[in-house]
Amino acid sequence: MPSLAQAQVLIARKSSPEVVNLLNKGRELFGAEDYERAITVYQKAAVLEPGNHTIPAGIGFLQAKKGDFRSALISYRRAIALNQNSSDYYYAVAYVHGNLGNIKAAKEAYRKAIQLNRNNKNAYLGLMITQSYLGDYGAVEWAYKKLLELDPINARAYELMGTEMKKQGRRQEAANKFKKARSLYQSKGETDGVIRVDIMLKT
Repeated sequence: MPSLAQAQVLIARKSSPEVVNLLNKGRELFGAEDYERAITVYQKAAVLEPGNHTIPAGIGFLQAKKGDFRSALISYRRAIALNQNSSDYYYAVAYVHGNLGNIKAAKEAYRKAIQLNRNNKNAYLGLMITQSYLGDYGAVEWAYKKLLELDPINARAYELMGTEMKKQGRRQEAANKFKKARSLYQSKGETDGVIRVDIMLKT
């Protein structure tokens, strides 16, 4: 899942030794990819330190890693209730909504993430995807241009725009975007991106 959906579980200044131990143990279990036990440990910490918004966010991330998106949504909403100004949490909610097929809800969460942080590149990419699903080309193009203002060499942005243009039957314009994306992926050594774009160019 996108890196921004991962929350760093933080130890508060006034955390008790018991909470500190639980959070450290949770991190160890996460590192070992024992997500189920890590969730259980973090849940114990959340009971002891209910005001620490990073704990439910961390739980949400682990639940999403397991593919339990419904539980992840509940956890991220708890995190937002404790910290309503986190662009990353809204981005994570959007990502989870997308995996649940709630495209309109995902769109709104991506917009909120952008509102809170105009430099959230992944939120612009997410918005491009959701608006494409919803058939709102104007919004796709807006997100694309905003993203390129922040990151002119964002290969994924060119790839998504090429996909949108291809969907509209604008094959030559789409090919130009795909070629740009391919060049950028290649320069960054991102083989998966190159292969994906090559397929789009051939079909």
